[in-house]
Amino acid sequence: MIKLFLNPVGRMGRRDFWIGFSGFVVFVFVMQIILDRLSDSLVGFFLSLIYLVLVFQILYSVYGKRLHDMGRSLWFLTGMIALTLILVIVVMMMFGGAEYFSEFAQYDRKEDIDPAEIERIQTAYQNRLQQGTLPLKYLLYGLWAAFTLWLGLSKPQAKDNQYGPYST
Repeated sequence: MIKLFLNPVGRMGRRDFWIGFSGFVVFVFVMQIILDRLSDSLVGFFLSLIYLVLVFQILYSVYGKRLHDMGRSLWFLTGMIALTLILVIVVMMMFGGAEYFSEFAQYDRKEDIDPAEIERIQTAYQNRLQQGTLPLKYLLYGLWAAFTLWLGLSKPQAKDNQYGPYST
């Protein structure tokens, strides 16, 4: 299991990829439940940091080894992660993010802002952001589902490559 989930070196066949992907989904689901229950605690904060590191480690280990099996580098996965971050930022900016920052930019750093004004700005931003959350969620789920299916269904490179030997 450690090699499957924590070691990004080598190759991984389709069957092992689907096993690793299933384990990753279970891990994320269980951790979300745990983090929801510990959300307001210091333990929850540190656990969420560990969780973030493990998510990336498992992604690079499972998806990366599958990419290696197809003769491709980890740059495809890095590109998917970058595209995800770019899409999130674009949607946030389109649905009120720019106005949110603009509202706070009019105040000096040392100036005390009326708590009622802070609440008004945050409420307005949250309402606008909610409009973009659902389309973004579908877009990201679709993008990652397509990427996962591509990895899980593509044929391996049927020869030894720079990432390791071919195994049937």
